[in-house]
Amino acid sequence: MSRSFIRSTVGRAGLLSLVVGFAGCSADYSTGSTATVHLLVAGVSPSPLQSDVLKGGGIQSDNATLAIAVRYKNTNYDTIMYTNAVIVERYEIKYRRSDGRGVEGQDVPFSISGVVTSAYDVKLSGTDPLVIEVVRAQAKMEPPLRNLIGGNGGGAMVVTMFADITLHGRTVSGQVVTATSSLQIDFADWAD
Repeated sequence: MSRSFIRSTVGRAGLLSLVVGFAGCSADYSTGSTATVHLLVAGVSPSPLQSDVLKGGGIQSDNATLAIAVRYKNTNYDTIMYTNAVIVERYEIKYRRSDGRGVEGQDVPFSISGVVTSAYDVKLSGTDPLVIEVVRAQAKMEPPLRNLIGGNGGGAMVVTMFADITLHGRTVSGQVVTATSSLQIDFADWAD
């Protein structure tokens, strides 16, 4: 075999592997959904959320307000169409800690899901609110949150966790959309 044949074969193989490698590279927003719009969580408040595990002698759930936006994927599209409006149908929350501990019911509360029915029109700017329950009262009656009542957390007075929120919805025309965001929550038996 000649050197030029080997060089051209190696060159073609390298070019082919480069093309194959780039074929798998696409942004998540272009491959994660076939919808013509993005469902976005532009903000979560209050942030951080100070969750009181025992408030005034009772246990209460905690809510957060999400700032929801629906935008066209094609930024050149400026005609608002009813079929692109999004109906948020449900949400899921998984809790995590920055120290890596994550056993549900021991280190973090159990994951939760909830049902909502809220419609959001496509807008060129601005957001609309969506209030969801991010910590259920039941979670405060189970470990690890109940361990914080009265400062009995085994030395822990405040535990910081993160709630990873995923919204699930669909456009009026039936295209599936999702959005994610995170919220910092500082759990403690705060002074009443």
